[in-house]
Amino acid sequence: MIMGRICPNPMPWNEAFQRLARYAEQQSCIPPAPPTPLILVGWAYSNDMEKIRRWEETVARANENGYTEVVQAILDEDFYFVDEPTTSAVGPLGGPMYRPWDFESKGRPSPEEMAQHLDTLRSHWSEIVGPELANVTRPLKFTGTKVHRLLVQADCAARPPWGGWAHISSLETERRAFTRFRGAINNAIALHEVDHVDFTTNAEPVAPGEAPQATRP
Repeated sequence: MIMGRICPNPMPWNEAFQRLARYAEQQSCIPPAPPTPLILVGWAYSNDMEKIRRWEETVARANENGYTEVVQAILDEDFYFVDEPTTSAVGPLGGPMYRPWDFESKGRPSPEEMAQHLDTLRSHWSEIVGPELANVTRPLKFTGTKVHRLLVQADCAARPPWGGWAHISSLETERRAFTRFRGAINNAIALHEVDHVDFTTNAEPVAPGEAPQATRP
């Protein structure tokens, strides 16, 4: 699979920004300051297309003001690559907001509806999440006040592609594996999307990036 180059990783992007900013202090540049890099919170709350556009603005400004060597000096290994650039808006929790209403209040569906959704997941789990993950996981039940959490049984001896059952890797490419996993679940039960996926390995269920917590009825 061909990986697409998005933008520099945060550290080299910030270094380029600092060099461009110092250059702007010494020369008459238009506009007077380089575009702010999408790093730290900006990195977490922007999708890939927004990162691409901001980097393209940075490159264009460097070219227009005669300082092309700053952006050309960044090595390929210092760039962020993905197989499928994200385009969805990033929601308040730092995850993809597939539709504008994803973070609005959601009502509690009927037990019959939930049973049907769970049956869909159990019957087609391998097709939904892929055979490798299906071999080490299985959906157990919906939990939470409005049943928008999914509890999944996981094999404690297995390692998921996003890092661990209780955490998500700091590597962006591995983090995307969990996003795809949750996205596949939501695509399968589109009428009732889950906000969180919790995992249990015969201990306390935990959600990636969250502290262990008890299962909600």
